[in-house]
Amino acid sequence: MPKWTDKPWEHQKGESDKAYEAFVTYRDMGTNRSIRAVAQKLAKSRTQIGKWSSGWDWTERVRAYDNELEEEARAKVVKDRKEMTDRHIKIAMQLQKKALEALTSLEAGAMSPKDIKEFIKMATDLERLNRTLEGESGRNSETSTSLADAVIAAYQKRKEEGNV
Repeated sequence: MPKWTDKPWEHQKGESDKAYEAFVTYRDMGTNRSIRAVAQKLAKSRTQIGKWSSGWDWTERVRAYDNELEEEARAKVVKDRKEMTDRHIKIAMQLQKKALEALTSLEAGAMSPKDIKEFIKMATDLERLNRTLEGESGRNSETSTSLADAVIAAYQKRKEEGNV
């Protein structure tokens, strides 16, 4: 087994350009990798490709390459998820600000008893949700969805009644 340079999927010390070209062809075939396919694609003998494959341990090198690609993909997913969360928090903060502005300008006399009841229920649900999020970060997605649905429903109702 040859000693690898920094990254096994890169050109190795002592590896000829032709052997490396064959390896790159093999590496980039993904799940359809085969020595026969490399030989056909490069118009080389299967025996020569087989020698390069075993001599330069292509199986181990592509395993390292595939692992690197998977690690990069996982890191991108984590980064994208964090960016999404940050974006959603900013949107939520803007919505909260607008909702508080609307709430302070809302006259109590313009609210029906049913509206008051809905607002109290939403406010207590929101408080309960926020107080439990600290200890149970992953278990409240259903609560937040139903709370969001309740806010949207209340807004739609007030809009239909001409109170918005």
